[in-house]
Amino acid sequence: MGKESELPTPYGIGSTYGAGNQNSLYRRVHARDTGRKLWTRIASYRALQQIRISLLLLAPIYATLNYFKFENTDVRISIVLFFFIFLLFIPSFLAIIFAQMSARDRLQLKTSEGKKSMNSIPGTERIINSLRERRVLETTRLLAPLFSAILLYFISSFQTDIVLGSILNGSAIILGIFSFLLSISLDSTEIPMRDNQFPLLSLHAPTLHHSALEKVITEILIAHLDPETATYFEEWINSLKNKVRRHTNPEEAVEYLLRTLHLNSLNLLDENRMFTEIKRVFKVSAVDDLKSDTKFNLNSLQILLQHTKSWQPSFFRVIDRLVGDVQRGHSSIVEDEWRMDLEIPPLASEGQTDLIVMVHNFSRKERIIEIEIISAEGAPTSQVIRLQSPTSKRLRSSIDLGEGDEDLVNALTEKLDNCVTLWVGLAWPNTVSGSRPVQINLNLDTGETLISTVVNTAISAGAHAESAGNKMIDAASSVRELALSFAE
Repeated sequence: MGKESELPTPYGIGSTYGAGNQNSLYRRVHARDTGRKLWTRIASYRALQQIRISLLLLAPIYATLNYFKFENTDVRISIVLFFFIFLLFIPSFLAIIFAQMSARDRLQLKTSEGKKSMNSIPGTERIINSLRERRVLETTRLLAPLFSAILLYFISSFQTDIVLGSILNGSAIILGIFSFLLSISLDSTEIPMRDNQFPLLSLHAPTLHHSALEKVITEILIAHLDPETATYFEEWINSLKNKVRRHTNPEEAVEYLLRTLHLNSLNLLDENRMFTEIKRVFKVSAVDDLKSDTKFNLNSLQILLQHTKSWQPSFFRVIDRLVGDVQRGHSSIVEDEWRMDLEIPPLASEGQTDLIVMVHNFSRKERIIEIEIISAEGAPTSQVIRLQSPTSKRLRSSIDLGEGDEDLVNALTEKLDNCVTLWVGLAWPNTVSGSRPVQINLNLDTGETLISTVVNTAISAGAHAESAGNKMIDAASSVRELALSFAE
């Protein structure tokens, strides 16, 4: 009984079973990414897309001429045209096949590292479903010209009567037109997982998020990252433990960095001043990493910021107004005891939208506040969020870029560190349409109403510029443009 068992213990202490499985996933991801990059690159050639569209336009027209027995038309030419179109669609089809396999393995890899189920991570189901839907469309586009060629082959190779021949030829023409229209729709959007740095980012739509934001820019950025990128981002933050100054921690340093990058994007900080600010919270080794070709450097962080801005412009409009008020010395910051700013999109796509609220307390006394949100016919109609409101320093006058405490960067940092920021989702039932008011009340715990504001948003059942699908397309486009500018 005292003899150690010779049987394998794959799940016991010291087992390499899990590590081996993980290494296998790494190899699979690498292999499938290689195929994805190859076929995506081929499918993305502008010349290839133009040839496809030209032939898709030509093939149905020629088949129609052949249908009406025009002189010098030959059904065999139509067969060749449709079959050649079929061959030209193969790279796009293989690109989505490899993208779907790569995405599943990537998500499986990150969830296995955290010992979680893939389906338990918010956002994974949408990514997988988006790729699955794209695969169905690519399959349909691939097979349509092939079936057209087969139908026309029956006409040329077998004795068919006039009625059957007309049906087969007409069906081939319809399939060709359908493939043309489908191609226009598919080619108007980005090929999924085209970006190699953050492949899953363009497929992600924010799902769950905190209502009250503390590290405001960091938290809203992470909410808009896909599960894989979010995991890497959090790992990167943890790796900065020994690379930040003594007076700060990694989370605070990253938040300060993102604020600095945003001011740089507004042309309020030049590159020299930006690095000066970064060096205030990061050690030299970390600054060098931000300049190097690492996963999270200044360029990639700006790309992630741009992605977030495309998804959530309302939040950054609130930030920009705060910057403007600080610069101008607005009365809400210089004279008033309380400041409340909010933003809601003018259109609520598919009955859903986001409300951003930012509250500053200049009363020199921390208070319990209640932010009451009343949305007419909404679900819920009324909600109250109760929070502790920290105090913020009231400005004496306008502030610009300078030195010391009276500086735009310092003032903005203080204002964002000492405020209440809410990101609240609003929804209306399908039966509601048209313009609807939303009332936001800032109350003290004593019941006193400090500020009350009413804003309006239009409820739309269909998709528009504020819809998730369009935001996804806009975000992918803006990120790609920014990435190309860095590459030049």
